[in-house]
Amino acid sequence: MDWYEPYKKQLEAVFTSANGQIAKFPPPLNEIGLEYTLAFNPLVNDDGTDFICTLLPYWMKEAIDLSDEQCEKLVLVNIYGMLYFFIQDDVMDDKDNSKRKLLLALANLFYLNMFNLLQQLFPTNSTFWNYYERYLTTWADSVVNEGEHNFFMSDPILTAGKAGPVKIASTGALLLIGQAERIEATETAVDLALTTLQMLDDWTDWQQDMEDGSYNGLLALIASQMGEGTTFDMVTKAQVETQIYVYGYLNRFVEIAERNHAHLLHLQLSITPLIKYHSDLVESLRGIALKIDDNKRKLLGGGLNYMFSK
Repeated sequence: MDWYEPYKKQLEAVFTSANGQIAKFPPPLNEIGLEYTLAFNPLVNDDGTDFICTLLPYWMKEAIDLSDEQCEKLVLVNIYGMLYFFIQDDVMDDKDNSKRKLLLALANLFYLNMFNLLQQLFPTNSTFWNYYERYLTTWADSVVNEGEHNFFMSDPILTAGKAGPVKIASTGALLLIGQAERIEATETAVDLALTTLQMLDDWTDWQQDMEDGSYNGLLALIASQMGEGTTFDMVTKAQVETQIYVYGYLNRFVEIAERNHAHLLHLQLSITPLIKYHSDLVESLRGIALKIDDNKRKLLGGGLNYMFSK
């Protein structure tokens, strides 16, 4: 993973800096904050979920003349921002109200640290704040409306909206070096990566999302084949499993991810690590679909053959 390995030492230093600041929070918020940071630190939990949040500034630095100090501040901005928005998600989804007071207080401290860094980087009259407002507004719209408006079926890239504040780092980096003309294409590239990342999450979480009633792009795609008027929250587990494991419907999901990659390449950006990262996301999703298809062929070839293949 050459979009990750070269940056591990830098990430370690930045997370050490973040932990030092969080440790100064009033107790018990400092301890809870450090627990959150540990849980979402890709150096500790190497599952790929939050790589783009922390690595995007480094990827931008590969393509543009960003200083080390600017890059480090943008990484910290994304770390604090990531933690802030994860807590918002937790508070919205968690039916246990007992921790809500602590979490909301902690979230505001994360937000404060993010905002202070942004103020150091961008004066009040900077056009950055227009983008900042748009990204946060899009996040709010996505959180509230993605299910009702069926974002994945309307336009899959809309599902990137919930992670849209990640683009604070890429847009901020371009504004810092005076290359605003590159923002639109870079926004599209990041949104495409976030969309495919969300699709992988949708595959992993579809059963949990079904139980929770949470919007899920894979469930929405399958629901679209079940008859007019069928929505993501109406399909049953048996129907989903039939579509995936009998009819190979995950391949439709893979086709969308592959189109995302073709679109990303068409943008002709020089952010090579982002392109490689997205290629690995697509490959992961493709590998899952191929494994399902292979297991189905072995089953059709006879239970004994399948047993020996395992």
